[in-house]
Amino acid sequence: MSFNTNLEEVSQGVITQAKKLGCSDVSVVVTRNHTRLIRFANNLVTLSSSVVDTSIQVYVAHQTRRAVGVTHDTSPQSLERFVARLVDSASRLAPSDDYVPLPSGPFEYPEEQNYDKRLEGEELVEHAHQAVDAALKAGAKRVAGSLQSLVRRVHVSTSAGVAGDDSSTKILLNVRAFTEDNASGHGLSCASFLSEFNPEKAGRAAGEYAKMAESPRQLEAGAYDVIFTPTVVANILPLAEAASAYLIQSGLSYFSDQLNQQVGVETLNVWDYGVYKGGLGGRRLDDEGVPTQKTEIIAKGVFRNMLHNSSTAKKFGTKTTGNAGIISPQPNTVVFGEGDSTLEEMIQETKKGLLVTNNWYTRFQNLRTGEYSTLPRDAAFSVVDGKIGEPVAGFRLSDSVLRQLKSIHLISKTRNWVEWWEVETPTLAPYMLIKDVTATVAY
Repeated sequence: MSFNTNLEEVSQGVITQAKKLGCSDVSVVVTRNHTRLIRFANNLVTLSSSVVDTSIQVYVAHQTRRAVGVTHDTSPQSLERFVARLVDSASRLAPSDDYVPLPSGPFEYPEEQNYDKRLEGEELVEHAHQAVDAALKAGAKRVAGSLQSLVRRVHVSTSAGVAGDDSSTKILLNVRAFTEDNASGHGLSCASFLSEFNPEKAGRAAGEYAKMAESPRQLEAGAYDVIFTPTVVANILPLAEAASAYLIQSGLSYFSDQLNQQVGVETLNVWDYGVYKGGLGGRRLDDEGVPTQKTEIIAKGVFRNMLHNSSTAKKFGTKTTGNAGIISPQPNTVVFGEGDSTLEEMIQETKKGLLVTNNWYTRFQNLRTGEYSTLPRDAAFSVVDGKIGEPVAGFRLSDSVLRQLKSIHLISKTRNWVEWWEVETPTLAPYMLIKDVTATVAY
């Protein structure tokens, strides 16, 4: 199946077959991705690839029995067998209490899309070289990372008269820089438009952090006021994901029983956007074909709204927010409200603290209470009496999301787009200074 194959024809063929097999509701989401990837290591490009992939997600309801499946085999014969097996599986299940008829169309969709036609054919290698050169000039000795561009086309059709298309583009750079003693720094640049993409800035940040992080000392365990960069904030505070009504009703969210309650400081505001103008990715319509929208999740620290599909909306006696996920509602584009502080002011405010620039291995010990731990990665620094001190290493941060939300001291005006393998949902995140975060060490 070529990149320009008519996606609506594929969807309508699936719907026709499923209805003939007795299904009352059918939703088909066809996603076509053209992904180009550059990998680099030891300052040199090591891999260049270009892949076109198609996925077809099919949801069926057969006498209120529900099933959903995904296939990447798009040949007509294989697709026909896939649909037949999916309907057969649904017919063998117990009737679902979560069944709701799919929303009836047609709908009008917002015109806004984050799509840059230049990314259809932009050469990526030169951008990788720019990042590497900037990191080396900043003091790094070795540079590694990946650069990816994505051109995505999505078509959604349902048996309820819905048919809509969406297109988006992204270019994502993840760069790590190393010095001779293996100190490391990290940089990101994420954009939907080439005009917003800055590989030199990302490479320079990685190189500068790596140079500053040389010869770290072992951190002592204790409580610290921690300044988190946007990269870390987007990872450790997945607030929009936790606002999924499905996770809340399942007891798998720290926002369970928190609706209209004060969950954070009054300066905390968070939204989910279908498409954030000039932002990163996004969707105009969800997997049920409903138009996406701007949904206020947290306003002045109060948890205002869950994210819904039609099924969860019925359970909670409200309307869908355009965030289907057939089974679990999911965010599209997460936006933290800007604060009124700067990184420099956060440093000046900190007497005994840390600056953490990157992290990985974030693990929740208890999703219901929001208790988690994460491992700082790359450059981290002590902050003493309002100044950045020595680089530090060898520690883990352990805390509760709900405690942290009420312990936010400062939020920056500057916000950066974040999306990489630790943050799957595009997020516009600020710097944050959070009080009394626990740091633990292994010995």
